[in-house]
Amino acid sequence: MDEGPRFFTVEEANTLVSTLEIEFGRIAQVRSLLGPLIQALGGPDEAVAILQEGAPLPPGREAQAEELRRLAGEITGAVERVNALGCLVKDVEMGLVDFYALVEGEPAFLCWQFGEPAISHWHPLDEGYSARKPIEGASVPEPQFLN
Repeated sequence: MDEGPRFFTVEEANTLVSTLEIEFGRIAQVRSLLGPLIQALGGPDEAVAILQEGAPLPPGREAQAEELRRLAGEITGAVERVNALGCLVKDVEMGLVDFYALVEGEPAFLCWQFGEPAISHWHPLDEGYSARKPIEGASVPEPQFLN
């Protein structure tokens, strides 16, 4: 029986930020390898066709096609691990993750973006990143190391 989504407090969501940083760091690393590989395979359309496993592999590019599948699998695995925590990956490219929560007694999303040190924003369920609002009273820790 489906129990529905997990609802988080800000504190509970913040305990997962270090795990999210690791997973999205991996995703960013893998994504940096994809661009040149996709171009070597003939472009985005060809890469999508290879990933859908219906297209014939480009002659002499079998190893690159296999590497594409492996890297795509790494990204999929990271997204699945994050979602298994009870939160929702909303945008892999931007590194956006939402957590179901109650804000002023109403269901909403706590919102985190890769690189943020803590959960400090929320938005209504029917809106997205552009509707983010600061969480009243949320404190964001100072970074340990300044760039």
